[in-house]
Amino acid sequence: MSKVLLIGWDAADWKVINPLMDEGLMPALQSLVEGGVKGKMATLDPPLSPMLWTSIATGKRPYKHGIHGFTEPDPSGKGIRPIYNTSRKCKAIWNILTQHGLKTHVVGWWPSHPAEPVNGNMISNFYQRAEMRPGQPWNLVKGTVHPAEKADFFAKLRVHPHELTGNHIQPFVPGFEKIDQKKDRRLTSIAKVIADCSTIHSAATYILENEEWDFMAVYYDAIDHFCHGFMKYHPPRREHVSMQDFELYKDVVASGYRFHDMMLARLLQLAGDDTTVMLISDHGFHPDHNRPKSIPKEPAGPAIEHSPFGIIAMQGPGIKKDELLFGASLLDVMPTLLTLFGLPVAEDMDGKVLVQAFESEPEIQTIQSWENMEGFRMSDFGCRISSIEQSDEDMQAELQQLIDLGYIADPGGDLGKAVKETLDENNFNLARAYLDGQQWDEGIRLLEKLHGENPSVLRFATYLANACQNVGKFKKARQVVNHIRDTFDRENPQLDVLEGTLLLAEERPLKALALFQKVEKEAGGQPHLRQRVANAYLQMNKLAEAEAVLEAAILQDPEEVGAWYALGVCRYRMTRHEEAAAAFLQAIGLMYYQPAAHFYLGETLLAMQRYEDAANAFDVCLRLAPGMNIARERLISIYSQFLEQPGKANKYRLDFEKNIRGEIVVVSGLPRSGTSMMMQMLEAGGMAVFTDRERQADESNLRGYYEHEAVKNLAKNKSWLPQASGKAVKVIAHLLPHLPVNWRYKVIFMERDVLEVVRSQQKMLARKGSPLRGKAVREDTLPLHLVKSYEQTLEKVKAWAQEKPNVEVFYQPYSEAVESPFLAAMRVNDFLGGQLQPEAMAGAVEARLWRERSEIV
Repeated sequence: MSKVLLIGWDAADWKVINPLMDEGLMPALQSLVEGGVKGKMATLDPPLSPMLWTSIATGKRPYKHGIHGFTEPDPSGKGIRPIYNTSRKCKAIWNILTQHGLKTHVVGWWPSHPAEPVNGNMISNFYQRAEMRPGQPWNLVKGTVHPAEKADFFAKLRVHPHELTGNHIQPFVPGFEKIDQKKDRRLTSIAKVIADCSTIHSAATYILENEEWDFMAVYYDAIDHFCHGFMKYHPPRREHVSMQDFELYKDVVASGYRFHDMMLARLLQLAGDDTTVMLISDHGFHPDHNRPKSIPKEPAGPAIEHSPFGIIAMQGPGIKKDELLFGASLLDVMPTLLTLFGLPVAEDMDGKVLVQAFESEPEIQTIQSWENMEGFRMSDFGCRISSIEQSDEDMQAELQQLIDLGYIADPGGDLGKAVKETLDENNFNLARAYLDGQQWDEGIRLLEKLHGENPSVLRFATYLANACQNVGKFKKARQVVNHIRDTFDRENPQLDVLEGTLLLAEERPLKALALFQKVEKEAGGQPHLRQRVANAYLQMNKLAEAEAVLEAAILQDPEEVGAWYALGVCRYRMTRHEEAAAAFLQAIGLMYYQPAAHFYLGETLLAMQRYEDAANAFDVCLRLAPGMNIARERLISIYSQFLEQPGKANKYRLDFEKNIRGEIVVVSGLPRSGTSMMMQMLEAGGMAVFTDRERQADESNLRGYYEHEAVKNLAKNKSWLPQASGKAVKVIAHLLPHLPVNWRYKVIFMERDVLEVVRSQQKMLARKGSPLRGKAVREDTLPLHLVKSYEQTLEKVKAWAQEKPNVEVFYQPYSEAVESPFLAAMRVNDFLGGQLQPEAMAGAVEARLWRERSEIV
């Protein structure tokens, strides 16, 4: 087992690093990359550093680890303070290593105050912040250092901004002597960042050089601070930046990176060749045309400058050399660290081991959880620490740093208001984390509460509207969008994009496209906007137009994952399989955790008859999303029909059965075939039904339609299915093939003469006055194209049902249900296991409602 050195560079981005390495200006990082692996590392949403670095240290998403923002209410509940690690709810890597007797040191992690009692030194993120008030002593905040008896020693290693000279500043701002510092305070901010960074480095290098260690984690936040302050001046100059400012400050960011490379060289020298070194960042930082011109005036507004991909570089014994690493996420760091130390990965962690970084695949052990493990509880080892009191002056100084950076608003004198705003902001961050982790219900619940209490806050409303449409709650999404339109500027491009996205979800692509093109004309084409335009074209099956828009989006930003994925789907539908596979591979290379991309890659390779490669793609899909039974279905087909490996096919068949999540009763048929009547029968017989009761009863359906709005979007959204487990749900015939294969379905399919069905629809449309293909509907005409279309639909449904091992169908004639309801009720009850009440079911049928019979037509 080798030592492990984990180095964090907040906001480091390959887009800045690669040109500097190409010029030979970052030799230490160049040697690390050439001697190991490098790759992009996907961040999480929201991309806020305290949340992200805690996810890195724990391997868990924020809703599991408990850190939800930059600040929190203080213990009294009457004020706010910077976020403390006492809010963390689970173990970090240093707790687990300490519990196994490994010498463990942590310097500057965010958040890490108060310092935890590790088996080594822990120096919190309060360590480096310099006292800038004139005449005040620079005391360490209580709890900054563990063990506490070393606090005075480490305090002496700090570097104060006032110690720096012009020689220290000159590499960052060569023309610093031209600046009037009474009017321009930017040099002071540079000096502070340099001193803070040097302080962290001083403590880290001392420990590496003078103390025994097995693991060291050191975190530098300087690149993030340099970028937030000075990326606007980074070359090339943009038109809104003055030439004078550009010439003075254009070197700050690049010099900050070079400074970090010098510190990296010293860390590598002290670590030695037998150490595994991992260099990471939590997110990137836009250095190019994607830099925003302005920062939103809202909490954490500067995060708009963050890009979704950070960096990872890794070198050491057993690590591959000079290779690219694909698909890394910051959630993968903790599982990989545990594997390096030969310790099991917990199943309640959200990441994976980066096995492709190793020369030979490591043995991966697993346990259910590290939390409350017998003999390894945090309380057993004193790893949970009580809150340590901090002076008001110290807390205010730390808060001021966050205010100056724009991450939080100045709380002013109204502390009660500040506490509420802090709780709201942290709950908003938590809601975003839930949505990012596909925990839609939890995220929507928080957003509904926030929107209800703060109806004038646009951010809360827009996230709620987007979340609702993602899970098929279109009516709720429409209500929120209409509220926004009534409350805010109707010409706001952001609202137009929101409206257009909802129109797409409602399958109204023409109106959506018009809105997107309006925004594009007014605000310019951005990759995310172009993806929405492409989605509208895809919905209209205008594939060539969609492809052109997606190619433009990728040209603008080659790292736009969604554009590569959509381009793959577009080319797959165009049957250009080679190009589709290349697009999916690009998307996967940027962000590995995309089960849908792996699945579509498998579909593409299957169409190309590359059966082994297709099987590999489907297998990866299952590793990422074990419940995705449709991938197992493909693997069963590949191994039984093409690769002739019945053993593997049988294995996947067994896994298929194990991954059935539950049973759903589906009532289906053509429109106007008696599906609502059957839902009424089931409800009367004692079965729970999945309906939102939104569509009211009318002359065409006197007892109601028994529908659920979410079901209408089954082709795109399946998140509602767990809510329908054990219930009956109405699904129209043409949507049946979209039912996912990780549920078992007992389908009651209503069979009614197609001519009766069409006749009934004609009368319904005539009563409503609804046009068909732009013309008024006449009851005395019969659209023959519908008869043929419905007959084809019935054939497709029967073929689909025969192919699916998780589907059992009972075909119920409509005429029998109306003429002999008790007999029909008995047959349906037998099909469903005999737990219903046939008498009550039969009593729900009214024969007088059978108004359109084939002999009349």
